[in-house]
Amino acid sequence: MGRKHFESFKRVASVTLCGVYDIDPNKAKESGIMTCQDPCHLIRECDIICVATPTDTHKQYILEAIAARKPVFVEKPLCRTVEEADEIVKTARKYKAKVMVGHVVRYFNQYAAIKKAIDDGCVGKPAIARITRCSKFPKASNNWFNSREKSGGVILDLMIHDIDFLIWCFGDVERVYARDIGRQKIPNKDYALAILRFKSGVIAHLEASWAHAGGFRARVEVAGTGGLVSYDSRHPASLKVEHADGNAVRENPVEENANQMEIREFVEYVLNNKVPRITLHDAYEALKVSLAALESVKLREPVKLSKGEKWIE
Repeated sequence: MGRKHFESFKRVASVTLCGVYDIDPNKAKESGIMTCQDPCHLIRECDIICVATPTDTHKQYILEAIAARKPVFVEKPLCRTVEEADEIVKTARKYKAKVMVGHVVRYFNQYAAIKKAIDDGCVGKPAIARITRCSKFPKASNNWFNSREKSGGVILDLMIHDIDFLIWCFGDVERVYARDIGRQKIPNKDYALAILRFKSGVIAHLEASWAHAGGFRARVEVAGTGGLVSYDSRHPASLKVEHADGNAVRENPVEENANQMEIREFVEYVLNNKVPRITLHDAYEALKVSLAALESVKLREPVKLSKGEKWIE
């Protein structure tokens, strides 16, 4: 993701890439620009910071950037625990820092079109959502994704995409129940199922897999009192709205690079104070629900979400 964000920042006219830090100096040199010996050096040299490191290191770099009064873009998830997130939020408020988290699914045009169809009443009152996200096991230095303590596994790193999307569509989650294959401890494999109940009454079924030999795929289906909207990534032009009267409409949202869109929006946030479609509050909520799903896996029972404090952005 660091490479993807690097390429996206290069394409923003108002941005000049300054430097790179990586624990592996050879990887840093691949960027072709200044390499820094430590993150503090990089933070001093740059006007804005992008953090794309293992999840359990996010808090350290975010807090260092905030303390230096630098805006921060961080790859999702925000961090590894709610306690870390609380500290980040508290510090961001203290310094009035601009922090944006890369929940990129909100920037895929197909998902934005699904939300618009729901908001426009195409499915009537939403009732049921089914959502799938599957891929091969991700490769990384020191195989850190294979450490549940570092990455949070497939729930915190992959399913969180769809948790965030569903919160965007339906609001607060009331309860979550999840299961995974973690107890079997299969190396370089992970799989999870979760059921979310929203305060609005919507029930969502989520599937996430790091064991899909066929490569990446994602599917969404939302049904309500007036119809159904669906999308399958294996058929990019397949966004389909089926109305209760039997009529079906297919849409083909214009494809645009979602990673590029989110980085451009972050820069707009920094330069012009334009609030992005994913706020720090949104990222916090997605993290909280994802960690509740992990807690449900551990307890083998549903977990109720506590009511958070009122947010003021």
